Amino acid sequence: MHLRGTTHFRNRPNRPRLPWGPKDSTEGEEGARSEGAEDLIEWVLQSTEELTRCSTITLTEEVLENTGGATATPTVSEKIMSVCRKAIRWIYMLDVALVLSVTVLLGILEFNMIPHPRIGFFCNDPKISFKFTGDTIPMSLLIIFSICVPIIVMWITEHVCYPADSYKNVSNHEWTRKKQIWYWYSHYYIGLATLTFVCTVMKVLIGEPRPHFLDTCKPREAANCTDEYISSYTCTNTELSDWFVKDSSKSFPSGHAAISLYMSIFLVWYLQNRLPNRTLFLKPWLQCLMSMWAVMCSMTRVSDNRHHWWDVLAGNALGFLFGLFIVLVYCRHFCLGRIGADVVAVTETTHTFNEPLENGQIGGFEKQRKHSVKKLLDPAVIDISEGREMRDIQTVRNWKE
Repeated sequence: MHLRGTTHFRNRPNRPRLPWGPKDSTEGEEGARSEGAEDLIEWVLQSTEELTRCSTITLTEEVLENTGGATATPTVSEKIMSVCRKAIRWIYMLDVALVLSVTVLLGILEFNMIPHPRIGFFCNDPKISFKFTGDTIPMSLLIIFSICVPIIVMWITEHVCYPADSYKNVSNHEWTRKKQIWYWYSHYYIGLATLTFVCTVMKVLIGEPRPHFLDTCKPREAANCTDEYISSYTCTNTELSDWFVKDSSKSFPSGHAAISLYMSIFLVWYLQNRLPNRTLFLKPWLQCLMSMWAVMCSMTRVSDNRHHWWDVLAGNALGFLFGLFIVLVYCRHFCLGRIGADVVAVTETTHTFNEPLENGQIGGFEKQRKHSVKKLLDPAVIDISEGREMRDIQTVRNWKE
């Protein structure tokens, strides 16, 4: 049969001819070689073209090609992912809007752009007759320390004490050191901003005079009074800025005391749970430094005649409550992930039940279960306690007889 000479075999478009196929006996040897070479070149070019197309074609093009150019209907998972992307985008926009609104409101309250109530005073009250001597710890230094020190301490501790692969969470294997540090710091920063906002609102709503109120405000009504109570007054001091003069009636509570104790609670708790006990004095020394920062910020507010002692006490209470809430609720004692902590808790609980307890009520359950199975499998195994019970029963029978 002359298969290679037939027109039907040569006109097959979807199957390239191979050079090692059957040869025509009527053609010469040279024609067969040239034709085989041409077939080989054609087959290689066609195969290369198919491979190139398969490697460069996209999923969308392939779907359109298989469906004849018609647009494929999105699946349920694609619709869910689209809705989730839109929801996440809206959540981010909502967060940004909330941050901007709180920042604007905080600026309005801080720079006295809206009228606020103020507590009156007695003309000869010694508690508000002190001289202003300046700030030992200015607000700018407090803000810089409160923002920068926690992230520096956490970054150094996590990089020095823990390897990079120790942050793999049970629910998310993509968890890294950077994400963990940012997770803790973001909650700290949210608590710091909320605490600052609460203190500012309380200062504006209460309006208590500071210890240097008479020296800073110089109210017109206090010029010729003796022991009278003045509920409404007008400040006449023009040597200082208007913001500083109005700030003299915002004593309660102390923002320095609240923010400094909040940062100290956060860092002391963090060092206690994340800093390994490799040395004897390093962890207590660092915790002491953080505590002394809060003590110094609180005490200097009284010695600088900037706050009354009850203002500092109220600020410390706010800072302590906010710090405790952030550490326990949001940071969860600085454990590496909620699911990981739950798995550890379950493991510890199982280990506790498998060990004998001190009160002797529940203990050695796993050991007793294994021993019971062993007795069932081997009848020759006799428990010592059962042997004692049998001897006691035999003794009672002999006594009765």
